Amino acid sequence: MRLEPQNDSTFTILGEPEVCGKCHSVSRLTNGLCLNCLLRGALEEDKTPSGKEAFKEVLAGVKSGDGDWRIADHEILDEIARGGMGVVYQAREPHSGRVVALKCVLAYQDDSDHVVARFRREAETAARLEHPNIVPIYQVGETADGFPYYTMKYAPAGSLLKARGPVLQQPRQSAVLMVKVARAVHYAHEKGVLHRDLKPGNILLDGHGEPLVSDFGLARCEAVSGYLTRSLSSFGTPGYIAPEQADGPAANLTPAADVYSLGAILFELFAGRLPFVGDNAFAVMKQSAEQPAPKLRSLTPKADRDLEIICARCLEREPPDRYQSAAELADDLQNWLDDLPIIASAPGLSLRARRWIRRNRKLAASLAALALLGAGSLFWQIRAQKIQSTMRERILAARSVVVLPLFDLDAVSGDPVATGEVANLIRQQFEKLGFASIATGTVPGWSKVEDIRRAAQEAKGRTVLTGTVRNVQGKRRLSLRLLDPAGAQILFTTVLDLDEATPQSFRKSKDWVSDIHKILGADDWSEVLNSRTDPGLRNEEASEAMKSGRGWMLSYTLTDLDQAITLFQRAVNAAPDSSLAHSYLAFAATSRTHFVADPKYLELGKSEALKALSLNPNSVDAHRALAGVYYQEGKFYDALEEQMRTIEIGGVEERVAPFVGMTLDVLGSPDRALQWYEVASKLQATPGAVEPLTGDSWANLADDEQALRAYDRALETPFGSSQGAVGKCHIHLLRGEFEAAREICRTRARNLNELGEMAQVAAQIELFARNYAAAEELYAKLAKGDPYGGGSFYGAITYQSALGRIKQALGSYDAATTLLQQSLERELAAFNRQPGNSQTAYRLAATEASLNLPEAALQHLHQAVVLGWLDYRSLLKDPRFDSLRSNPELDTLIDGLSAKVAEMRTKAKAR
Repeated sequence: MRLEPQNDSTFTILGEPEVCGKCHSVSRLTNGLCLNCLLRGALEEDKTPSGKEAFKEVLAGVKSGDGDWRIADHEILDEIARGGMGVVYQAREPHSGRVVALKCVLAYQDDSDHVVARFRREAETAARLEHPNIVPIYQVGETADGFPYYTMKYAPAGSLLKARGPVLQQPRQSAVLMVKVARAVHYAHEKGVLHRDLKPGNILLDGHGEPLVSDFGLARCEAVSGYLTRSLSSFGTPGYIAPEQADGPAANLTPAADVYSLGAILFELFAGRLPFVGDNAFAVMKQSAEQPAPKLRSLTPKADRDLEIICARCLEREPPDRYQSAAELADDLQNWLDDLPIIASAPGLSLRARRWIRRNRKLAASLAALALLGAGSLFWQIRAQKIQSTMRERILAARSVVVLPLFDLDAVSGDPVATGEVANLIRQQFEKLGFASIATGTVPGWSKVEDIRRAAQEAKGRTVLTGTVRNVQGKRRLSLRLLDPAGAQILFTTVLDLDEATPQSFRKSKDWVSDIHKILGADDWSEVLNSRTDPGLRNEEASEAMKSGRGWMLSYTLTDLDQAITLFQRAVNAAPDSSLAHSYLAFAATSRTHFVADPKYLELGKSEALKALSLNPNSVDAHRALAGVYYQEGKFYDALEEQMRTIEIGGVEERVAPFVGMTLDVLGSPDRALQWYEVASKLQATPGAVEPLTGDSWANLADDEQALRAYDRALETPFGSSQGAVGKCHIHLLRGEFEAAREICRTRARNLNELGEMAQVAAQIELFARNYAAAEELYAKLAKGDPYGGGSFYGAITYQSALGRIKQALGSYDAATTLLQQSLERELAAFNRQPGNSQTAYRLAATEASLNLPEAALQHLHQAVVLGWLDYRSLLKDPRFDSLRSNPELDTLIDGLSAKVAEMRTKAKAR
């Protein structure tokens, strides 16, 4: 087996081949092994016991930089190329050991519908084209994570872009190569596929120098939506595309467009430069539309005249004047190689006349008519204006922003005035900076991602701008977020504190407009998006641990939270610089304290949240985690501020809006909380998550009918069923309907052995019903698992204070006093740490009342009301306050609370 290049072989364009010292072959694998010796050693049985095994053993010697990195079971050997949409790797197939090229969508583009659609279209188009000079597709599929990919033949010599240098001034080798390319393109045309982006970078070369046409990402095999091809880089490469390609819809293109591209490649190979060059894409396109292509020999005097004619025919401005198929071009190049007359050397009368007129416009005008000259001149002016208009439209489409209504965090509604001011400011500043298109949308910026995506599509916007406004200490705070058209990726974010709380103050800060304009001017946002990608997502071990941990948190039980904490700690160890991993660990540790009041987990949550913020001050997850810590610490105003910061950076999300409502509820504003729950209900992807919280707010407003309706809606969903049942129990409890409450508990008996909310409400039923023996048994079981728990549940009843009051009622006075004194010490310490927490003040008052300390109890009870405590109905039923029942001050306090709640209820219903 002897492989030698022929005289006209394109193998010679790759440079001087390295000859094997043993067999004198020049065929090589990419790692330098002689292919001839390798195959001979694998096939000659007398020299090796198993040629197949020897072949596999040698292939195994080609090692990757990271042997453990795999995509869809393919071992990744090296990265070949990377673009704005995808990345190409050198990879080894799992069973055959064959080295292939594997192309997949970049991770941050996976949620972008138009990118995925274009990628799949590329794979499907190439897969149905079977030609020796079209890169073969081996496999099309998706990874376990849902990333689309496909594998194709590996081209070790790279592309013609790399080989341009050696092939320049070698016309025969160039012609041999382009004959094969032209025939491959003609084959694609016969299959109904126009390539639309032919250029040297899309012509690969295998190990023998054979060309392989690749990258069918812009191929037109059916009508292509304008939305898929809106960016400047998606209608082809200026210099290589035909004039009509920038001057009309893709549906009107013919094979002559690809013939023009082939001619441009030929011209570049022969002359060393493209036919048209300019400072920018518009200048190049304008030249190609208005001027004839330069003669090849004007740049390369030694070029053959027939090659000049072939290039000129390909580069005619009008499609009918070019070769009518890529096959005709291939035939003419082959004729030149075989020293036969070329077809293009004898143009028809009409073509010669048109050329003569274009070369001699003045003489033609004098011989024809002044009107004809005027008509021709007018035609070209109109055409130039049309191309200029088309190019401007493309630039405007690439630099287009859809401004969605800004969200007023104070009013919990849209702010049309602020939205208009921002849109007008951008429009005015963009006029100074360059072409751009500004549109306003009607879909709220706090809508679901799919609604934002639809708004961008309807307004034909490449980006979406949304944000929030609120008043902070007398100043106006404006936050803005620039999103990709899918609404899933943040390209830019800023938070501005303005001097005045007026819309006009927006005009005083304009730097952010320039930042947005720069982003719009980029064809590729991969660098921007990569810079925002958390390091933990690039670490496979950390990424998998975080993904699994989030799955365990969905069920929200103590056991599952412990499992999540373990997984998030593993992620932190694998990627200590990952703000996201620290945020998830903080959130899981803090959530655990909702079930068991263990201070060490709250301390862990706080330290991890602060670490996450130090790593990334603009992390949405870090701010949300810190808000959770503050909430569990009883620092509700601090928690609310962190929630607002979360929204300003990342937008109104399903995870944050309910959290804001919960915080407002505990601060004594259930009417405002309902506004946030209404927003959350429109965002929730999982029905049943918001309904129990809505029911709690209506319960705090003493509107039991509204509360029960919300709890019933929750009961109809798998996710909200448990909390809906707990909420209904609570309503029956407040009404004194103890048997109805017990019945719900009996139907949920499986949950009573856990430390969950159903077990807590069951114990509270017996306490409020004065069934102290049953209450003691239930609270003792709860206290065994969590001695200091219960304080954050309905009624703010800690297990310790409940057991103290129960033993008091059962006559165990010494034991009762011990428990209540211990509870008093803990509550006093908690109140000193959290003086702004209404729940802490209420718990302290309840313990003092149980110890018959009326003055202290009433003082702290008043403080609890001032801080936002509203639940006067629990106060009426709670045995811990029995010592104050005859005190008229308690009646006055309850009457005042009842009137306050009634007023808030009226306002809430009026909204």
